[in-house]
Amino acid sequence: MDDAIVNSLMGETVVHANTMATVTRNCLIMRDDMRRAQAVIGIQSIQGMRKINFTNPALLVIAAGLFTIAAAAYSSHEGYEVSVSLALIGLFFLLGYFLTRRATVLFLLENQSIESRRGTYRDATSIIRAVERMYGSNGEKT
Repeated sequence: MDDAIVNSLMGETVVHANTMATVTRNCLIMRDDMRRAQAVIGIQSIQGMRKINFTNPALLVIAAGLFTIAAAAYSSHEGYEVSVSLALIGLFFLLGYFLTRRATVLFLLENQSIESRRGTYRDATSIIRAVERMYGSNGEKT
């Protein structure tokens, strides 16, 4: 791992790392979108965490509209070719909806809140689980 901050922390082992943040035994290191600035937060100072989801519902609405038009064309018995092509376009919009979903983690501290960079749902969930695991292993309530 080429994280200069993690390498400079004596005795810290990396528990979990992904594109959003790096979790060590006692701290959380978050990167900004440009990877030029980093924030180091002590695990014990985190009061709470929330996963914030970002979706593009317009893609889902467009896909539903295309599926409705494809069903109407199919039921007309004259638009079979059109219905297949519209259904395929609808599938692409549906696939685009699922591939463009993003999430971020909001860390609530005593006097402020810090938001991580955007990543996948899986990355956000894994960061929350790793922080909860480290928070519990340091003798505090989860």
